[in-house]
Amino acid sequence: MKKNLLALLLSIISCQSIGAVGDSYNCTMRQFMDVTPDKIYQKPLQEFTFVMKEDKIVFTVDKGYFAGLGEYLEMEVSRFRESSATGEHFFVNADNLRDSGVFDNNHFNYTYVEGALTQQMIAICFRY
Repeated sequence: MKKNLLALLLSIISCQSIGAVGDSYNCTMRQFMDVTPDKIYQKPLQEFTFVMKEDKIVFTVDKGYFAGLGEYLEMEVSRFRESSATGEHFFVNADNLRDSGVFDNNHFNYTYVEGALTQQMIAICFRY
């Protein structure tokens, strides 16, 4: 009986960690760098937020890393998307093909490429 109650409790707690449409996330960078053919430049760590939509994530552009990029910035969520006991997992990309990212286990890994410059960011994100 105790094992059944424990299993039920764990499944309820696990389900609460799965992201849902409309959820907002606050993210804090752990690594942020520009990579060129000659050098790696460490950049100041920042915060940013996004909202989970059905087929995209929409970044808040009034503050943080994505600030000043227009009215809003969104990245489409790929067809590969799954929710599990460990959280939400998906790939994202912008329509300009320069931005791509992976959201997995509350970690957001983002890459931007322009010419010889690659910008790489790793952030940890939590729902709020």
